Amino acid sequence: MPSPVAHTAVRRQILAAVGYGGLLLAAFWVIAACCATPQRGARLYDAGHFEEAGPLLAAAADRGSVPSSYRLGLLMEKGLAGPPDLRRALALFTAGARHNHVPSLLRAGELSRSVAGDDAAAARLYRKAADRGDTVAMGRLGLMLLTGAGVAADPDAALSLLRRAATAGDAQAATALGQALLALGAAGDPRGGDPADAATLLAAAAAAGDPEAQNRLADLYATGRGVAADPAKAAALRRRAAEAGYAPAAYALGLDYLSGQGVTAYPLEAARLFERAAEAGHVAAMLKLADMYYAGLGVFRDPGRAMALYDAAGAASDTAAADLCRLFAAGPEDRRDAARAVRFCTKAADAGDAASAALLGFGMVRGRLPGDVATGTGYLSRAAWAGDPQAMYAMALLHLAGMGVAGNPAEAFRWCRLAAKAGLPEAKGLLAALSEEEFPSAANLAKAMDFYREAAEAGDVEAGFALGSLLSKGLAGPPDFTEARIWYEKAAAAGDPRAQFNLGLMYLTGKGGPVDEAKALTLMREAAKRGDAHARTNVATMTLTGRGTAVDPKEAFRWYCLAAGQGFPQAQAMLAGFFYEGRVVPRDFESALFWLTLASAAPGSDPLLQRAAKAKAVLEKKLVPEQIDRVRERLAAYKPAPFDPEAEDAILAAIKFLPPSARGPGFSSPAGPQAQAVAPPPASEADPKALF
Repeated sequence: MPSPVAHTAVRRQILAAVGYGGLLLAAFWVIAACCATPQRGARLYDAGHFEEAGPLLAAAADRGSVPSSYRLGLLMEKGLAGPPDLRRALALFTAGARHNHVPSLLRAGELSRSVAGDDAAAARLYRKAADRGDTVAMGRLGLMLLTGAGVAADPDAALSLLRRAATAGDAQAATALGQALLALGAAGDPRGGDPADAATLLAAAAAAGDPEAQNRLADLYATGRGVAADPAKAAALRRRAAEAGYAPAAYALGLDYLSGQGVTAYPLEAARLFERAAEAGHVAAMLKLADMYYAGLGVFRDPGRAMALYDAAGAASDTAAADLCRLFAAGPEDRRDAARAVRFCTKAADAGDAASAALLGFGMVRGRLPGDVATGTGYLSRAAWAGDPQAMYAMALLHLAGMGVAGNPAEAFRWCRLAAKAGLPEAKGLLAALSEEEFPSAANLAKAMDFYREAAEAGDVEAGFALGSLLSKGLAGPPDFTEARIWYEKAAAAGDPRAQFNLGLMYLTGKGGPVDEAKALTLMREAAKRGDAHARTNVATMTLTGRGTAVDPKEAFRWYCLAAGQGFPQAQAMLAGFFYEGRVVPRDFESALFWLTLASAAPGSDPLLQRAAKAKAVLEKKLVPEQIDRVRERLAAYKPAPFDPEAEDAILAAIKFLPPSARGPGFSSPAGPQAQAVAPPPASEADPKALF
């Protein structure tokens, strides 16, 4: 019989065996649980039970499961089990990418670009996936190599990768390769090859259902590039892409329905397509649909809906904001909107659009948009520094005027020179004027001639007139009346009244060419019609004396009347003679004295005006105090009249040409013992100059 000690040893062995067995079972259970957790999480994820899968995938990911990290990253990226968390998704994909898990490499590359803005990191991730034969990664890396995003541009390597991916059946790579070849061909790069090769690639991708390829292939059929032109087929391809939800295709097809290219023109269908594309965030479609709602094209007119679409497009895109800046700040009058102009111009200007900054600045400086001159000048300065020629020219004018900036002719000259160098004709004219007036010297006058000539040759009428003036005056060398006449001819033909007047004088005097009094009168009359008082006086004198036309005192009176009303003293003196003599209008000593007084206010060395002063003194003795008082009242109320064609027509219509024997109020015998009537001379002897 065994001893008690032996029994104890046996019991201990049995208990130890049971304990070891329990430990083994527990270990097996733990191992099984660990293995089952990722598998169960994956099964739940694949079955669409995302909320249940989340904790299991997280636990497995914490233990280093790469597939679980990837699935959990997809949950975080897409927001399938809660709000999206793109940064956590990027971290999970990056963890999987460290183990060279190809799907994780792709997603990490995508989020590195879109979330972290790190193209270089994305390129490294795509390269690792491409090295492992992934065609999607080849396509994406190829595009980055083509554009130089995150890596040094290498078109040859890019084309090689895209071609490998396309050959392997990657539709997106085929699309990208086709587009790359077309772009290279358009740029004249021989690597672009035959457009037909690109069309073949796009056709293969389109057949595989890639909507981008379908839309791009449609462009080729629409233009006949690489394929035979077929607008109907282009429209059909765009419809397939649009039905797949590709917004650019819906927009392009909408344009087809507006123009009737490849389809029957149908604005209502165009509006529906634009609506679909706009809902997908396509900015150009928003703008086009807004235009249709504003005009009532294909839809009921709805300006409110149009403005809402404009606002959405401008908020979504800096480029659209720049377009809307131009529409609301400088478009047709009925489309201008100061508040929207400021909003969109500011947005586009802050994004670096110089043209928008210039428009905003011009609007504020001119008082057409809310904002003060100083703020407007700041925007113009920003546009000028960005290279906008009109803004440079504006800065020159502002420095000359001291508006919004300190008056500084030297700074004005600098900006004007930059604008002229950029090819702005009016800047060349101002630069010449600055050289002539602000910094006069023999050298600068010579430069002014060159600047004026450049501007005039570019079509600047003001510069042509200034060049003619310099040439005729001989300020930058001997006078050259022949060339001066040439430039005056061009400026006069463009309607410059000063050039017409000066050219008329040259035809009258024979400077720079033959005398032609009829041509001189025609030119003077053109300047007179545009309000030039000196030209009007010359036309009157030539008509009165029969130079270049038949003598016509009534016509002469009309022109003297207009020029005198503008304040031209020589015309005032001659008009006084008409009223004194009473040849074509009734004699009117009061009117004669009125115009003589105005004409002789500052006679200077002008012989006619000096004689007018003497005649005034003589005529004052012929009038009684009541008449003198009436003349003084007229003088106190007189103001030179601005050029106003309608008002001048009324003045001319009111003139009463009476027979030569008629006697005006100045001739009537005034009351008083000193009054004495003066008989008018015979009509044949009457001469307005006789007064002098």
